Amino acid sequence: MPLAPRLHSFPVDVRTTAEAPPRWLPVLCGLLASMAVILTLNGPGLTVDEPLDVRPGRNYLKILRQTGRRFLDRRVIDRVYRDNAEHPPLGRWLLGIASVVGEPFEILWKGPDPTGSYVLAGRLAPALAFGGLVAMIAGVGCRRLGRPAGLASAFALAAMPRVFAHAHLGALDTFLALTWTSALLAGDRALRCRRPSLAMIGAGAVWSLALLTKIHAWFLLPILGVWSTWRLGVRRASVAMAGWGVTGVAIFWLGWPWLWHDSWERLTKYWDTGVERATIRVLYFGQVYADRDVPWHYPWFYFAVTVPVGLHALGLFGAVQGWRNRRTEPLPVLLGASILFFLVLFSTRVPVYDGERLFLHIFPAWALLAGLGFGRIYARLSHVRLRQALIGLLALQGLGVAFTYPFGLSHYNLLVGGLPGAERLGLEVTYWSDAIDDVLLDQLARAAARETSAAMVPTLYPGQGVLTTGFNRALARRGIVLADQEAALRAEWVVVSRRSAYWPDAWRTRRRDRHGQLVATRTRQGVTLAELWHFLPAQPSRPSAAATSPGPASSR
Repeated sequence: MPLAPRLHSFPVDVRTTAEAPPRWLPVLCGLLASMAVILTLNGPGLTVDEPLDVRPGRNYLKILRQTGRRFLDRRVIDRVYRDNAEHPPLGRWLLGIASVVGEPFEILWKGPDPTGSYVLAGRLAPALAFGGLVAMIAGVGCRRLGRPAGLASAFALAAMPRVFAHAHLGALDTFLALTWTSALLAGDRALRCRRPSLAMIGAGAVWSLALLTKIHAWFLLPILGVWSTWRLGVRRASVAMAGWGVTGVAIFWLGWPWLWHDSWERLTKYWDTGVERATIRVLYFGQVYADRDVPWHYPWFYFAVTVPVGLHALGLFGAVQGWRNRRTEPLPVLLGASILFFLVLFSTRVPVYDGERLFLHIFPAWALLAGLGFGRIYARLSHVRLRQALIGLLALQGLGVAFTYPFGLSHYNLLVGGLPGAERLGLEVTYWSDAIDDVLLDQLARAAARETSAAMVPTLYPGQGVLTTGFNRALARRGIVLADQEAALRAEWVVVSRRSAYWPDAWRTRRRDRHGQLVATRTRQGVTLAELWHFLPAQPSRPSAAATSPGPASSR
């Protein structure tokens, strides 16, 4: 039998539940998720990329106020975007708006930021985006998979510690998770309409938001291309995808003025940033790799070990059930295919680093599959107490968030023995400096003399230490400014993130010789994520005085 007629037999709009959920239910899920993030927003320390994403957004608004209608002149466009063209502007606009709007509240909470970055206020944008993502997952799950599955999907996403942790950070990853998932689901919904070619034009507008967020969105083109062909056949799919693609690319071009001039040259340079970029060092099973040289199983491994085990079990069961029922509800097949696509992509020579971060956008699809698995089991249980036990087991999956907060980026599941097991295996216990938080830096401010010398290790770009100082405030009030890692050999105080792949050899030697005192640590599950060291200041007349300093104190 020909392939296309069989596929045309799919129902136009399949639902596995007799009634749609009340509209307030997904909204409530989203509001609860956003509030959970906002109330804990100041927990993580300043991460590496946050100032690099928030400050451009603030600069967009500053130049817009200065230039008014001239903002779209070529000279102004080049001034605005030339130093940050590695990413499209949507996420940075959102961060900039949140930072400016929230600046007065941050000043009331922490005092003025001497660097003018106001990253904490910028974190409001991903917190709200996370709520929108959870609401969308709840709504789609309830409508397509049933109410128990939809609610379980929303909880599963919020209970993934690394996803929840990223929602606290003023970076682009949570925005991508929202816009990517929106575009994927919008495309699938359009293809189920009675006039898919027309509906795909609207879905293309949603895709443009993902394109304006991060380069990953271009890979929706092959995913939805194959999916539309499977659903509609070659001819109808070609028409539908043409409308989708033209709409998405046109709005993408309009939304990024930097592309208005020398368009093709700039677009190709932007695409090249996906592979031609500064090399990132990756610690993986005790060995340091360049980002494009990590073993092929790196993304598969991190996908397996960064989600609570119970959610993985539900997700696998949901994927199997989804495949078995693909003729009546094909959505799980699309979700699984989108996950596999990126795991395979990052198994090639494409640079991959920071554990799960570069493929964070696949976790909402996995949450939907986990919700489907929960929903199918829930429907098969007839006894109330058995259903209550199942709900209790699902709730236990949220313990990972509680046990690792505010350092959810360091979460590992039981497959490797948690964070202690990851440390024994030689995996990165932290990668984004979030463990250098206010608790550690406030202790430095209390213990150190005014205007004493201090440094931060590691730093990945010039001025990272200064920006971390500004985020903390207490250090700045004491006149203590964190220098970058080059100063760690002579500084009296050193704060250290345990991203050891980036420790300078000279710092390793100074730390190993233990001529200083380990004053404080930040730990989770008994594993040190950040340290505060004190060294006696060098005395010109007594060059060996450092050797008489006290030994390291016990970690706490």
